[in-house]
Amino acid sequence: MKRPVFTREYPSRPRGKKNDSVSVGNKPLISFFSTFPPIVCGIADYTKYLVSQIPKESWRVTSFNLDGSFAAREAFSFKGRVSYELSLNDLYLPFSLGGDVAWFQHTFGIWGKDPLCFVRFIEDAKEKDKKVVVSFHTAHFESPETESGLRWEEEELLAKVLPLLDAATVFTEGAYRAVVRRLPQYQDRVFLLRHGVHLYPRLGQKRAKETLVRYLMRQPHIPLQKKRDLHRVYHHFFSPRTITLGTVGFVSASKALSDLHRLREAAQKRLPRHRVLSLVIGSPRLAKDKTKVKYTRILQELESLHDGETNLFFEHYLAEDLLPIAFKALDFSVFWCTSATQSGRISHAQGAGACIIGRKLEGVGETLELSGLPTGRTLEELADIIQEFTLHPELKEKALTSSRRYAHVYCYRAQARKHLLLAKSLLADRKLPLLDLVPRTERSRLESD
Repeated sequence: MKRPVFTREYPSRPRGKKNDSVSVGNKPLISFFSTFPPIVCGIADYTKYLVSQIPKESWRVTSFNLDGSFAAREAFSFKGRVSYELSLNDLYLPFSLGGDVAWFQHTFGIWGKDPLCFVRFIEDAKEKDKKVVVSFHTAHFESPETESGLRWEEEELLAKVLPLLDAATVFTEGAYRAVVRRLPQYQDRVFLLRHGVHLYPRLGQKRAKETLVRYLMRQPHIPLQKKRDLHRVYHHFFSPRTITLGTVGFVSASKALSDLHRLREAAQKRLPRHRVLSLVIGSPRLAKDKTKVKYTRILQELESLHDGETNLFFEHYLAEDLLPIAFKALDFSVFWCTSATQSGRISHAQGAGACIIGRKLEGVGETLELSGLPTGRTLEELADIIQEFTLHPELKEKALTSSRRYAHVYCYRAQARKHLLLAKSLLADRKLPLLDLVPRTERSRLESD
């Protein structure tokens, strides 16, 4: 499918006197506002990966109070660079705010239906003479709620905050189109800055499978019967005639994990000479969620689908260092989210060199297609892809090559540099850079390299 070409001219805008007082070595000091580990949150992890690629003198993070509102699963710290001071009950930023650029990572969701706190934080940053940038992580662009494709609350929030901002970033072309369609007068402030991708060392699939199986067998809380099931299918797991599809990560209704059982059945019908397994490893994001009805129903359904032979489910939280191994162990990593604005898990899977297939929807669909990875609107279409890639492995290898190219172009190191470039341009009152909103000629080069 052809994508529209985006070009635009940046009008020169008077910005007053330059503010170079808090720059270090000609690099701006960015003050990020975000959740941050040990808080368990996808945006917290994203911010951690981002700042890990930025020189330490050029950033700091102000996160939310660890007062019980946010649960912590593992310890993590950047000494002297992260403070946990934000509160949803406050209307002002902490007095310790530093840096030339205030960059907010959280936008929707966390602030509730009436994000007065968020708007006031932006106003306070402007009053402190900061350049203000907001990254809209989860902007929809295929929602039926509005003509733009955004959700109602997203349109309302954008209308409130875009007039206050020096710049706003989104992860996808679809989100960019939706925002500028709704608020075209602020087009010169909106930028496409794609989600970063991890770059992991090359790992063979056989080694990944061995590592994952050994790990699961050692976990004391996994029931003995499930370990026996895993032992029973062990030789199938490594057979060249076996296809393993599945996913790992947090359990939620939007991920439609039980649909992987239907996908397995559809793929098995198309490949009668192969054995198709489905493997799901996941747990609710927070321990307290296990007692909530909506999660207990999902877990019960996944448990009922576990038959120990063709459908395997392990209720388990996989630590960050195991994510690339688990994705690489799968022949097809499936992303079938019903709310698919973006996925941090895809960046792990791509960085590991996994073969990803997913729903042709919003951010997940756009990211996979730009990476050269296949998508489908239905499970039947995904089953057709599994059949085609299995019978014609050269097609699968071509998709993996394209995905690796995408990972190198949009790795976290490259995306971190673009954050610094945008911040430096704002501070110097220069024409703002294009970032990832590339003209067709460069897109064609990326796809043909």
